[in-house]
Amino acid sequence: MSFKVVNAIHIPGIDYGEGLLAPFNAVLTNGRWQTEEDLISNAKDADALICSGPIQPITQRVFKELSRCRIVASLAVGYDRIDLDAATAKGIAVTNAPDYCLDEVSDQAIALMMALGRKLFRIDHAIRSQQKHFIPMNREALQEVAYPIFRMRTQTLGIIGVGKIGTATALKAKGLGMRVIGYDPYVFGSVMRTRGVESVDFDTLLKESDFISIHALLNEETRKMIGYRELKRMKRSCYLINTARGAIVDEEALIKALKEGLIAGAGLDVNVNEPLTKDNPLLQMPNVILTGHSAWYSTTSDPEMWRKAMTQVVMAFEGKWPLYAVNSEARSAWIRKWGRSSS
Repeated sequence: MSFKVVNAIHIPGIDYGEGLLAPFNAVLTNGRWQTEEDLISNAKDADALICSGPIQPITQRVFKELSRCRIVASLAVGYDRIDLDAATAKGIAVTNAPDYCLDEVSDQAIALMMALGRKLFRIDHAIRSQQKHFIPMNREALQEVAYPIFRMRTQTLGIIGVGKIGTATALKAKGLGMRVIGYDPYVFGSVMRTRGVESVDFDTLLKESDFISIHALLNEETRKMIGYRELKRMKRSCYLINTARGAIVDEEALIKALKEGLIAGAGLDVNVNEPLTKDNPLLQMPNVILTGHSAWYSTTSDPEMWRKAMTQVVMAFEGKWPLYAVNSEARSAWIRKWGRSSS
């Protein structure tokens, strides 16, 4: 028996882990398809579809046309554009890559926090532009450019979403001596304590944090969970950091809050629309750092992401329920249809 694997997000020069497919006499078809029509046209007879869950629309319409697919493997941690209900109804496993860039994203969150808290970009700009004859140890110039700067050990980091990346961020912040509090309705407080995180309710996190770092999945619960009301609850000295999904923050409300000085600034790796349009006010704000959805990347995480997706495909071809499946409701029907005894 041979299999067809469709990689719908092809990037030349990448090792997709094709070698793992050799025992299955599998044919790998590479392309870069972004619309429902193109995905259906190229993947309708695929046994496995590799995609980017936050980017490509794997909708009910697409699932309806997948005639023999047993797995849709997303390269990302998120999978907000994959219709899980439609996949489950069709008996198709959907997987993500929940642990491929834990260090990279948590590193980026800490880097943004440090850059904002230490006013690194403002100081750098002052030096490069010779602003106010800015020189090292000139206290008056430093205070004019960068006031206030607080000792990190005295600061509180609030984490929204204390999963794998949120936990990695918390541990790194604890290494700086910070107090770390967290809000996650799906993680027990006792579990958070083992991770060095004090469990608090959402309102307490908003009011007590000096930095707030978002590490939640995007879904109907979290979409625009940070709006104008929430921003008003934060300290005026608070910095908001988002390395998760842009739509978790109401961007118009954030821009308004920054203009009104309701918070001190923001570090944004993700935005609602990517790339940003040239007229987006965030581009002109000196207290905002933008990193263009780059937090996931390193020379280690990039090939790891592809290989993890391919290992899930291999498990499915072996008749095993994939380790990283996110729609457990489909498991029983999937095993009956594709399980080792029936494959």
